[in-house]
Amino acid sequence: MNGQMNNYNSYMQKNYSPIDVNALPYFVDMKAMHAYAQEKGVSISDLTNSEKKKFTKPNPTSKKASCL
Repeated sequence: MNGQMNNYNSYMQKNYSPIDVNALPYFVDMKAMHAYAQEKGVSISDLTNSEKKKFTKPNPTSKKASCL
C-alpha cells in the first residue's frame, strides 16, 4: 500500500491548470447531437463520423482549426 500512497501523494502535489476553451480547435454542439441521436433512436456512439461532423464547428480564434 506504500507504493500506492506515494503515487497518490505525488499526483496530488502536481498543479493542473484548466483548459482554455478558446484554445480548442473545434466546438461540438453536444445538445444538438444528442437530440439528433434520440430522434434517430440510437446512441451518440452509433452515429457515423459524417453525422457527428455536422455538429462540429471550427473555432475561429484557434490557430489549429485553420491548419486542419
